[in-house]
Amino acid sequence: MRGFIGMDIGTSAVKGVLLDETGRLIATSTEPFEYIIEGEARFLDPEAFCDRCVSVIKNLGRADSETEIAAICSCCASGNPLFLDGEGKPITPIIGWQTRVSQEDIDKVYTKEEQEGFYRMVGWPLGHGMPAANLAWITLHKPEILEKMSFMTMSAEYLNHRLTGKWGIAHSMGTPSFLMDQEKGIYNRKMLDKFGISESSLPPIFEKGTVLGELTESAAAELGLSRDVKVVLGSFDHPSGALGAGVFDEGDMLLSCGTSWVELFPVGSRKFGLETKGLVDRFMLNGAPYCVMKSLTSVTEKINMRRRHFFGEISHAEFDGYVAEASLGCGGLKFDFTENDFPAAEGHSKPEIARAVIEGAALMLKDYLYELGRCGLKAERITAIGGITNSAICTNVISEILEQEIKVVNGQSAGAVGSALLAGMGLGIFRDERDAFSRMSGWLK
Repeated sequence: MRGFIGMDIGTSAVKGVLLDETGRLIATSTEPFEYIIEGEARFLDPEAFCDRCVSVIKNLGRADSETEIAAICSCCASGNPLFLDGEGKPITPIIGWQTRVSQEDIDKVYTKEEQEGFYRMVGWPLGHGMPAANLAWITLHKPEILEKMSFMTMSAEYLNHRLTGKWGIAHSMGTPSFLMDQEKGIYNRKMLDKFGISESSLPPIFEKGTVLGELTESAAAELGLSRDVKVVLGSFDHPSGALGAGVFDEGDMLLSCGTSWVELFPVGSRKFGLETKGLVDRFMLNGAPYCVMKSLTSVTEKINMRRRHFFGEISHAEFDGYVAEASLGCGGLKFDFTENDFPAAEGHSKPEIARAVIEGAALMLKDYLYELGRCGLKAERITAIGGITNSAICTNVISEILEQEIKVVNGQSAGAVGSALLAGMGLGIFRDERDAFSRMSGWLK
């Protein structure tokens, strides 16, 4: 039986799954990343990053002796650039997307018109922690990096090159680079000229699901896999999560509950996507071509802050137990998640406080979905993935507040599952996204 390894390269960890060609989930594996923190900067050592990803692949590769690994595919979170010299060796660490570049530095390098133009070109507004902002900082403070640089890539593409010896990037993965014209699927010549970067110094652009190459002899030996194993180009992480959760149609919404709560909506056109002012991505190979992503930042962090404030360091099971004991409304206790202050909770029981924490996050989400609905993004059907879905109790509270059913599909593994299904599509095992998901849906509980 052939198997596919899918990886979700997130901010804090890499998560992987092994699926066979019937869509059966065989095994999972996770490895955390360790960041080097210097002021406003967040760095990853390139080799340590690859080693963690390789560890996940090795764990999954030996998980089932009856499954022959046929392909590997990765999705990845926001752009994390890396600069290489003429020998292909890193001259910088991987620059994490959390790294913050000052608006002052951005204004010195980009005109107001250029900053506003990013959204039309890229589908994302210029942020303070993306490669375009990093290039501004490097130009002002470390110009020698551009002088020494022979190649610029991002973390997932660097991993794929280590595995295959070949360079390539998919449209979806290229969006966070801010160097690509999203609609045309080509590099933006004006942007490259601004920094003296040639197209030959960047990974060639392909469609997601393209087979980049086979494992090199050294990579195959390191992984304990056959050299015939193919490496397939993946997508941005939330669209991959949508594939792994079966979210394909207008009216569907993916609720991805990581550090932030990201809402993903399949839409019929890029034009409409841009009108919503959300993050736009080239979505499916067939069918609706784009999706829009909106985000409520740091929701899980805010939940955890309130948990620690009122309960200290308690287990998830104990907290869930408290939540289950309280009823809707929490005896009148409400937490405003738009504020950082915690109101006094005297006179309220631990169950009421615990449930009020989850209800506060859910109420903020409800208000946000109402506003999104006013700009045409309708959540007629909600599918949830990510950390909070590990708690059926908390998920049910959110459902009760929204007054809408929430379906949980593949939980924390959805992004990696989407990558594994895309690997099967790349090999022609699955016709398209719908066929791939329908194969595995028979195994879902």
